[in-house]
Amino acid sequence: MNRLLEIDALRGLLLVLMVINHTPSPLRSLTNQPLGFVSAAEAFVFVSACLCGLVFGRRLRDGGLPEVRRLARRRARQIYTGHVLTLLFCFAIIGQGLGHLHPFYNMVHLYLAQPTKAAVSALLLLYQPPLLDILPMYLLFLLLTPFMLDMLVRVGFRPVLVVSLLLWLAAQCGLKEWLVGVLADGWLVTAPGAFNLLAWQLLWVSGLFLGYRLQQQRPKRAVLVLPRVPWPALVGVALFFCCWRWSWIPLAVNFGEPGWLLDKWRLGPLRLLNFFALLYLALWLGPYLAKALGNLKPLILIGRNTLPLFCLHACFSLLAVGVIELYELPDGWRYSILTLHLSLILGSSLILNRLSNSPPGDQVPAPSARG
Repeated sequence: MNRLLEIDALRGLLLVLMVINHTPSPLRSLTNQPLGFVSAAEAFVFVSACLCGLVFGRRLRDGGLPEVRRLARRRARQIYTGHVLTLLFCFAIIGQGLGHLHPFYNMVHLYLAQPTKAAVSALLLLYQPPLLDILPMYLLFLLLTPFMLDMLVRVGFRPVLVVSLLLWLAAQCGLKEWLVGVLADGWLVTAPGAFNLLAWQLLWVSGLFLGYRLQQQRPKRAVLVLPRVPWPALVGVALFFCCWRWSWIPLAVNFGEPGWLLDKWRLGPLRLLNFFALLYLALWLGPYLAKALGNLKPLILIGRNTLPLFCLHACFSLLAVGVIELYELPDGWRYSILTLHLSLILGSSLILNRLSNSPPGDQVPAPSARG
């Protein structure tokens, strides 16, 4: 299967945005949710799920469900290995080496208070330090993907979507917090990351279905048929959220208890509306976006190696945040650290690309869409 270079470029772009957002500097005020109340994390999870739908859908067609399970387990081992190595850096360098300094102590105070329990809990994915909560979510969703695909084939998308929506509603009602409270009374350290898996699985299921549909249509080179929604209404919704995000519309955003409508970690309903409006427009403009992204070779190289580069980014970000807070560095130094961070990611992508034995593959144009 040839690589979809535009998807690689998109993943590379999203990783670059996360690098900027996780390195404190004035620039991140521009890259954090630039198109509305949607961050790079939502897009990254959705695109990763879509890619799984493409790859696993082909394996399901050619080798059946056992082949999909084998591929999912192999990829899960790779992700878990990357996560463990990142944890090792976090505990050894940030915790043992720099934990006596206040900014670094705040990052791993649970580990420093109970090293053995916290380390075991982290290996079991129950304890997730800052920036180390995306890979465990990705890992769990990936392990469930063969079951999800099997259900999509057996009963169709609608029943799976209904179950996914019910789990999302349970997340809005505080089911995750209740479960964490129950587990907190045990021996292990229970401190999962900010992401509410019960809510974010809705993005994964939606992306997985889209990728699976695209894989079904690719041999026929069919046009991706989108639901008939008036595009002016979608443009209006997207523009409204974008203007609201940048305070061009005088509506106060309260991120307290009433702010759950836009909450990032629980994927509030208005946030979902914003995301899917942007997604529809992106699919509608798919060939044009694919052509633009497919020519951005640096982003393609980054997108081809997102797992090791993300782990590297998480380690560097922990150091950068701690140093910036510790010395209260001015903007000039912050920009220098950000430049070093981006250079490290790009340089590492070039090295990984040279070490890779896999051919780059030919670009496969993205399917066009019609309403």
